[in-house]
Amino acid sequence: MGWARKKPLAAALAVALLLGLCRGDVVQFIFGDSLSDVGNNNYLKKSLARAALPWYGIDFGRGMPNGRFCNGRTVADIVGDKMGLPRPPAFLDPSLDADTIFKNGVNYASGGGGILNETSSLFIQRFSLYKQIELFQGTQAFMRDKIGKAAADKLFGEGYYVVAMGANDFINNYLLPVYSDSWTYTGDTFVKYMVATLEAQLKLLHALGARRLTFFGLGPMGCIPLQRYLTSSGGCQESTNKLARSFNAEAAALMERLSASLPNATFRFGEAYDYFQDIIDRPYAYGFNNSRAPCCTLGRIRPTLTCTPLSTLCKDRSKYVFWDEYHPTDRANELIALETLRKLNITVVVNNGTSG
Repeated sequence: MGWARKKPLAAALAVALLLGLCRGDVVQFIFGDSLSDVGNNNYLKKSLARAALPWYGIDFGRGMPNGRFCNGRTVADIVGDKMGLPRPPAFLDPSLDADTIFKNGVNYASGGGGILNETSSLFIQRFSLYKQIELFQGTQAFMRDKIGKAAADKLFGEGYYVVAMGANDFINNYLLPVYSDSWTYTGDTFVKYMVATLEAQLKLLHALGARRLTFFGLGPMGCIPLQRYLTSSGGCQESTNKLARSFNAEAAALMERLSASLPNATFRFGEAYDYFQDIIDRPYAYGFNNSRAPCCTLGRIRPTLTCTPLSTLCKDRSKYVFWDEYHPTDRANELIALETLRKLNITVVVNNGTSG
């Protein structure tokens, strides 16, 4: 009797999905780290990388923590909004169901996640890129069961894929001597190891149906407040920035190769490294007055690795480039997102009704 009720429901969902895709409705599947996490890590109760306390989310919706490592929106939020795409919920969101998936997609991003499985192991719980892809495979099986193989394959084949990872592989792996990768590889060989791993992962996503995919490159991670604090001068760590630029060059070349070699693949490289560096170097030209320190701090105590209810906030969050020791503010994310879209030559939707 339960099966009899389930079959008409599956058929109805499949018809609705196919009609939606015929209208041009497309959903996103996002893979990433804390720069794209929208709440997954908040459900990983043993994780040391969580944005579950104030003042995270203070400028988003009702102003409560929502799992984003920011005061407001992520770059992925803004890019999707500007493209007129629905925001995908976190994979671990208890309300996630088949209807939500085919209307909104899924976000698998996890704070601390890396291209390499060993990255950020000190955080105890986090989803690496391989783990996120494994979860995506589970989503595919779930949707095929709910709406049928043909409709599910169409959903996944016409979806828009975002992969934004790599910073943790340096900040929370290679640059920390507690990880064996830091003394096993040189900078150049580590970048090659990362890109070779990434290539296998992107080919796996293609085999699973991904045809339109954008990989977001790294920003000047040697200029995040934590990296500046570790220098005697308070300046950017140029050696760290050099690693980011090297990785970006290799990743960009990889995307070109994959687009040329994989059937029906449009794999693109999105980045705003130079633009973000210019914001950091000339903050006043972009409406900021601080690009060195985080907005959320614990008085004079530095570094404060996370924002907490005991933290003090800057007077005007729109004037700070960085929200905490690692992550940009909503305003900085907006500028980075717009520049990334411009370089990708993607048309921006004027207003899709989404804010906060």
